[in-house]
Amino acid sequence: IESGSITLHPRGIPHGPHPGTIMASKNATRTEELAVMFDTQHTLELTEQAVALDDPKYPQSWLE
Repeated sequence: IESGSITLHPRGIPHGPHPGTIMASKNATRTEELAVMFDTQHTLELTEQAVALDDPKYPQSWLE
């Protein structure tokens, strides 16, 4: 995930910080980032342009 990235998590699949992130930030006093999360009542539908931006490696990033 890079600056300007957007991730979409399917309903019912929990997610949280990547492995090691909490420990790596344990002594941090601040971070220079902004994260926004929103929940919807209805399923989002992706445009063709959004589908074309899919990163097939993203699911593996949770294993790092």
